[in-house]
Amino acid sequence: MSNRIITSFGSAFIKPEEELYTEIESIGKVIAEKGYTICSGGYYGSMEAICKGAKSAGGKTIGVTVKEWKSIPNDYVDEEVKMRNLMERIVELIGLADAYIIFKGGTGTLVEISVALEMMNKKAMGEKLLIFYTDFWKDMIRTLEQDSEGLREMIRKHVRFVNSPEEIADLI
Repeated sequence: MSNRIITSFGSAFIKPEEELYTEIESIGKVIAEKGYTICSGGYYGSMEAICKGAKSAGGKTIGVTVKEWKSIPNDYVDEEVKMRNLMERIVELIGLADAYIIFKGGTGTLVEISVALEMMNKKAMGEKLLIFYTDFWKDMIRTLEQDSEGLREMIRKHVRFVNSPEEIADLI
């Protein structure tokens, strides 16, 4: 098993009975089969689904959590990394990754995407692939492309939108 890591970002509110949960589980399996470790926020929804899929393929999972939060990690986390606060958690999730897979989500997911792009844009870290599952975030990315030629070029080089686990397998 390699130490390559893909961090996933997405909603904690996706339920196991939803089709998207099952799709994310399949993506976790595909990523693990490609030899990547899955890193996530460690809790529920998309985080649980991707870890569950990775574990079904014998993969390793990391959950980056917050010490003060009462939530406990999902059952599919192998290694828990406890951070002091939310911002440290976000920076750790971003820093550990070689690439990102992003699912539908809310403000937390938006912050994670924004911080990853900003760290790359300001050269605070190397440029990394951002794979968006479905077009959920496409309008937001189009808006960001209007900011500057530099950001637009970085997005064109490193942002991909996919609609199936197989497309993800082809990218990583």
